[in-house]
Amino acid sequence: MSGLAAALLDELGPDELRELAERLRPYLRGREAGTSEWLNAREAAAYLRCPLSRVRKLSMTGELGVERDGRRVLYHRDVLDAYIRAGGAKSP
Repeated sequence: MSGLAAALLDELGPDELRELAERLRPYLRGREAGTSEWLNAREAAAYLRCPLSRVRKLSMTGELGVERDGRRVLYHRDVLDAYIRAGGAKSP
């Protein structure tokens, strides 16, 4: 954090800090510093702790929802979580 930001935060009282936190909450939901809710295939595989080939196969068969940004295939963390909660891929 910059010195200016720290100085400004020091000037805020507890009620003002709470209000600021509430206003920022929608922008920070589910995020840790430096992370995104959108993942590429390699990141999605790491998130699911499975091989990259499995993520790609599930995407091609439509079992795992994806979004596209041009040629990029992206996976949203909420979709990955829902996939796991629903029981994941079904075995024959």
